[in-house]
Amino acid sequence: MARSTTSSNPTPRQGAHLQVLPGGRSNAATARKLAPAPAPSAGPFVKWVGGKTRLLEQLDPLLPREIARYVEPFVGGGAMFFHLHGKGALQHAALTDANLDVITAYQVIAGEVDLLIDALRLHERRYLRQDHDGRAAYFYQVRERHPVDIEMDAIERAARMLFLNRTCFNGLWRENKSGRFNTPHGRYARPQIVQAEKLRAAAGALDGVHIELRDFRRLPELVREQDLDFVYLDPPYHPISATSAFNAYAGGGFSARDQRELGEVCRELDRMGVRFMLSNSDCPLIREIYRGFEVDVVKAPRAVNCRGDRRGDVDEVVVRNTRRY
Repeated sequence: MARSTTSSNPTPRQGAHLQVLPGGRSNAATARKLAPAPAPSAGPFVKWVGGKTRLLEQLDPLLPREIARYVEPFVGGGAMFFHLHGKGALQHAALTDANLDVITAYQVIAGEVDLLIDALRLHERRYLRQDHDGRAAYFYQVRERHPVDIEMDAIERAARMLFLNRTCFNGLWRENKSGRFNTPHGRYARPQIVQAEKLRAAAGALDGVHIELRDFRRLPELVREQDLDFVYLDPPYHPISATSAFNAYAGGGFSARDQRELGEVCRELDRMGVRFMLSNSDCPLIREIYRGFEVDVVKAPRAVNCRGDRRGDVDEVVVRNTRRY
């Protein structure tokens, strides 16, 4: 039987990074021992006004100890879902929203993420090769190509949404009353448009998740159909002043009447014995609507203001039916 031999100068694996050491030696042996970099954890793949990433440290202690079947009816950036998924807490999840562009992006990432990445790479090449004026022109060209006006498949629609989100002013997804995105172009030296690793990580987290376009008024029937046990609601906030009145992420905005109807939905969830937690602005209307429930206050950074000196922490309420926890 032939003897096995070990070379004193082993050939490194193809693609291994070699550092040349003093005397011409390389760290090939070390390169062979390095573990592959860990995959990025899943998190929000869109910039989202009012997103909860920076509030999770304050919100997490207010969550129920055990959550098995979760629903988030104003999913937006999905920070809470990705947080709970990362903790391994969920057996089942449902994500819904009234904004078709948002839901289309989630559905495409869950099912066709590689085709979406290809479409975003095309946007990125066309955009980054331009000077600022050319980039602005391309942005407005894409913005004017609205799915209502032209035939557009789900992948193209999702790529349009993510491209606009990553190149618009402050990542502000805002629609007018007719449902048309109308945020102006932003100024970024080199925006990260594709973010392939982040999208693939999100796709893994969304595997098996129920994703659908649904108005919040139909939430109780979904809870019954899927036997869901915890609801986190992060609706458009009620404005505390005229200058803070951003709630038009979907056509038509979110009125005081909508806030009251959402309050009735939460009371129905409570009557059903379903636990819920809701975030909103700390103002008299919201406190009136949720009178009788547990109300906590958290400090939230306010980042959307044309004047930097008017940005800072503001109070938000967290409403819970803790007797069901």
